[in-house]
Amino acid sequence: MLGEKFEMTERPFSTVVENQREPMVAIQAEEAGDYDVIVVGGGLSGVCAAVAATRIGGRTLLAESLPFVGGNGTTGLPISGLCARNSERMIVGGIITEILEMLQERGGVSVDFRRKNWIPVDAEQLQFVLGRLLHTAGVSLLTYSPLVAVTRDQSRISDLAFYNKDGRALRYRARAFVDSTGDAQVARLAGLATPMGRQRDGRTQTMSLVFSIAGVDESRAESNSAVSAAWNQFQASGSVRNTRRDPSVNHIFGRLGWRSFIATRVNVMKGTDNRLLTEAELEGRRQIEEFVYDFLRPRVPGYENSFVAQIAGHVGVRETRRILGLYEITASDLISGKKFHDSIACNASSVEIHMPESGMARWEHLKDDDYYTIPYRSLVARDVDNLFASGRCISATHEALGALRVLSPAMATGQAAGTAAALVALNQTSAHQLDVEAVRSALQAAGAIVD
Repeated sequence: MLGEKFEMTERPFSTVVENQREPMVAIQAEEAGDYDVIVVGGGLSGVCAAVAATRIGGRTLLAESLPFVGGNGTTGLPISGLCARNSERMIVGGIITEILEMLQERGGVSVDFRRKNWIPVDAEQLQFVLGRLLHTAGVSLLTYSPLVAVTRDQSRISDLAFYNKDGRALRYRARAFVDSTGDAQVARLAGLATPMGRQRDGRTQTMSLVFSIAGVDESRAESNSAVSAAWNQFQASGSVRNTRRDPSVNHIFGRLGWRSFIATRVNVMKGTDNRLLTEAELEGRRQIEEFVYDFLRPRVPGYENSFVAQIAGHVGVRETRRILGLYEITASDLISGKKFHDSIACNASSVEIHMPESGMARWEHLKDDDYYTIPYRSLVARDVDNLFASGRCISATHEALGALRVLSPAMATGQAAGTAAALVALNQTSAHQLDVEAVRSALQAAGAIVD
């Protein structure tokens, strides 16, 4: 359904927001089409949402501000595991396993991915897989298109406008919407409450810029743990410009001599201001240069001839805004392994918070073989009838988001949000009144694990 043509007419477009005090900017917009569901944000969570909505029967548009889909999955980050804590019992399934199976067919992930705590993937192969998945499902895709305006009439959102390079926004209407932006951008532009960061002061987790190294001599390369220990010793010597995190080193499946690193710590006040994001990108690159050329090449055996092969297309923002939903998940819910009556997904990711003051990671884990569930209510915006969230902008506390922001739960909540949005649109009902058992049944029929 790529490249569909619509009758287009020009008209001014502006956001309808209650109690709007800021001056409004008029945007010329073209009427670009009508859908049952619009998913905003083309990361892995948004892809799962769009595919799920389309398979339920909803005509679905997936809009993304970048030129490509996949988000953090394209940066070299591994996908978090599918099993209960320290167990081989699978608790996550559905579209996420379908994507991994498609990758496996292409040699882009190991055959035993179901049993791994972290699943390294070939990020370039992933982009091929995601393109095929969206095309086969029949999702309409719009890239290069940041969201610029939302129209809300009291308790319902009616349409969205996206930036277009020719100077006129593209305006799309829908019956239901999924906010997979990671920044709760749809909710924010609709004038809804969007809490950010810690409850006491709004501070958010630090950021990281992921990068990949090639040219590693596999016959002599130090173990990943030895690289980490050497870095900590180098850092303790006072040779580092600013103190940083213990580096995470991951093999990249199918790429001999490659490693993916999370070895930067970027601390700016928030990830929703382009000026601060610019600063974060530059700082991340300074830290990569220092790590590779002052430490890795001269000090770690096997890395003498290594080089920077890839820097992620964007800094990894762990936390910004989230929706205010019908239920706010807490860290206690997760660590205690709470099972909700309206659960739509399961996970066992630990709470991992990169502290704003120090950047050091603080962890909290479930007990072995346990897992928690994620309630439908945490995906539903409280103050409108037709908006869902997925990924790191679902309704959760700062602490709980430290677990729910990673890729495995983000993909699971994406599938659930897309499924629910399609049911709302097709049944012409409210997200607040939707039969949760219908959502759960549809998810289970699609291979997802809900409890």
